[in-house]
Amino acid sequence: MAVRRINKPWRWWIAVALAFTLIAAACGGGGDDGESQPSQAVETTETAAPSEPADSGAADDDGAVDSGDGEAAPAPAETEPEDTQEQEPLVAPVDTTTTTTAPPPAEDGGETVVEAPAEPEPQFGGTLRVGVEAEGDSLNPTSGSFAVSAYVMTYPVFDPVAYWDTSGQWIPYLAESFTPINGGESWQMKLREGVRFHDGTALDADDVIATYESQLLDLEVSLAVRPFYPETGGVTKVDDLTVQFNPLKPMAYFPQFVTSQLGMIAPSEWLARALEDPTLNQFPIGTGPFVISERVQDERTVLERNPDYWASDITDIYLDRIEVYPITDTVIAAERLAAGDIDLMVTSNSDAILTLRDSGDAGVRTIENVRSSEDFAMMNIQQPPFNDIRARQALTFATNRDAYVALIRQGTAPAADSMFHPDLIWHNPDVKQETNMPERAGPLVAAYCADNPGDYEWPVFSGERRAHCTNGKINVELQYSGPSVAQTRIADLLIDGWEDYFNVTQQELLQDEHITEVALGFYNVVTWRQFGAVDPDNDVLWIQCDSIDFISLNWPRDCDPERDALLFEQRSIEDLDRRVEIWHQISEDLRDSYTYIFFNHANWTIGARDNVHNICGQTSPDGVELFCNNQGRVQLHQIWLS
Repeated sequence: MAVRRINKPWRWWIAVALAFTLIAAACGGGGDDGESQPSQAVETTETAAPSEPADSGAADDDGAVDSGDGEAAPAPAETEPEDTQEQEPLVAPVDTTTTTTAPPPAEDGGETVVEAPAEPEPQFGGTLRVGVEAEGDSLNPTSGSFAVSAYVMTYPVFDPVAYWDTSGQWIPYLAESFTPINGGESWQMKLREGVRFHDGTALDADDVIATYESQLLDLEVSLAVRPFYPETGGVTKVDDLTVQFNPLKPMAYFPQFVTSQLGMIAPSEWLARALEDPTLNQFPIGTGPFVISERVQDERTVLERNPDYWASDITDIYLDRIEVYPITDTVIAAERLAAGDIDLMVTSNSDAILTLRDSGDAGVRTIENVRSSEDFAMMNIQQPPFNDIRARQALTFATNRDAYVALIRQGTAPAADSMFHPDLIWHNPDVKQETNMPERAGPLVAAYCADNPGDYEWPVFSGERRAHCTNGKINVELQYSGPSVAQTRIADLLIDGWEDYFNVTQQELLQDEHITEVALGFYNVVTWRQFGAVDPDNDVLWIQCDSIDFISLNWPRDCDPERDALLFEQRSIEDLDRRVEIWHQISEDLRDSYTYIFFNHANWTIGARDNVHNICGQTSPDGVELFCNNQGRVQLHQIWLS
């Protein structure tokens, strides 16, 4: 099937609509409007993250995972299990670390006894060369659509106000403390004293408010912010170093909401300039240990050590320079890593992972996490044919998930039945993915085509007409990002299972355009990678009704008020058992809506040469060790080279 790139005649209309939307957002942005302070006295003691059960953060380090169908995926041959005892279910998707450096052969031909080498002393200096799978459209956290690659480039530039520790609990980072008001109806955040941006200006409450207001101005980023706050007074100033967040609904775990790009603060003066000059979005100013010194999109981004880093007296920054290279074919990136052309990469591509695993004798090791993302297809239910549940069911039943896992994932990632890995307490064992049932698809397709003999406008306002069915099959378009050999192979495999019931055309787009098309709802079915947040409350954004608009972050545009009620209930409480019960029910609801076809739990893998040290071992300014390999997001600020 030929891949086509389309030049839609209605793009001029979208440009006009986006411009009007941006103007409207600029006129209606929230912020500090002088509202009074809360009536209840504010506690001044630092509030730590709620404690979980003592064993909730215990990781299964043997490299084997439950495939979801009662069988275990084998651990890599190079890795020996450290602990074969049954593990308690995990609260957070903490990583599974797999080291694949090949041991030297035994001199007598017998079994080699491998002893961990003594860790050398950290060294200052050097350049870390990093490969990422895509480019970012903007490195300004208030205006960019951040995926993994953008996080790799921006974490060294920005200190987030909060992050995760190794057991999956939020911790203050750039903030000194978070304090709940009235049981989480509001939260006060106190910033650390003495923090300075790259331009020498001091971080204060006005910068936090300016960052929030800039988030509201962006068409896509605002969708991750606006649904949670009132139109005015969403963030208010308490004093020069303290702000108060006033969400619409109580949030028992609010700080985890600002562990992502939403918690990256930029100086107010720079944000104002960037609004007038969008080219500045490629060279953001943060508080972090590295400064962007050079950037050529789609070629290279260079970060150099910030000599005036505010935390240099408490945090050792070893590297002089970080160079980031977008390499869209991650198998090529893995080969370049093995050859020594780059030092570190992040991928979930199975062929690349296998290449990295096979490169142990070339001095390559991997750090793998199969619990913190899912690979799936999803359908747009606001456009034909998938606004009819029969079409969604038919596509689900016709999908050959078993072949996908075997041929695409090749033993690197286990099959998925829902958005939760079986090791996690949120996983509902009663939810099974209804794939590999092609015999159930035929009658549904026949009924749909009988009821829809005509055509329709695709997409809305395009003027293009499309028949619902042709020759007794439903007409659909499969969209995916590329150019990528792996994505093309995935498309071919899916179409092979669907073609008895669907006429499928393909659309391949660059990743940033792909994301925009999906956000606008201009798609039928796409392959996607998502979910797997450290706490599932951070995934509410993707499935709640309020995320649906002209531009939507609820990508399938599936609104269920009863589901929303459950989502907001679990957000407001600290009762872990009840939260687990709610997420089990939500998993059933998502299965029954037939909007997602889950394939597998993604394997996020960090590949690195053996001279790259302290990948997992990064710490906060308070010395708390950080979650490593969070959905492929890796901190680089304390890595050192030997």
